[in-house]
Amino acid sequence: MWKTLSIGGTGSEGGVILQDEEYKNACRITLEKCTNYCAITCGVYGEMVHTVFCGFDNYRETYNSMKEELQRFIDSDTSDSENLQFYEDFTSRF
Repeated sequence: MWKTLSIGGTGSEGGVILQDEEYKNACRITLEKCTNYCAITCGVYGEMVHTVFCGFDNYRETYNSMKEELQRFIDSDTSDSENLQFYEDFTSRF
């Protein structure tokens, strides 16, 4: 289950945090609304951090897609090489 963290503060890209969630103490995803765009920053603790910038028209869909993929990944049992492949594919897709 995803746990809500801080909302309303200032995010790493200088915008207002709209959503900030953590999953199984293993990954985190944050959505922030900036002046001209939205930023989604996510990470798998100790392994990967990635930020995506998107327009106001599609930020919710992008956020939800990223969140679903991160959850599937955390719930899977993968090797180190499979982890690296996931990170490469994930950062290429988003």
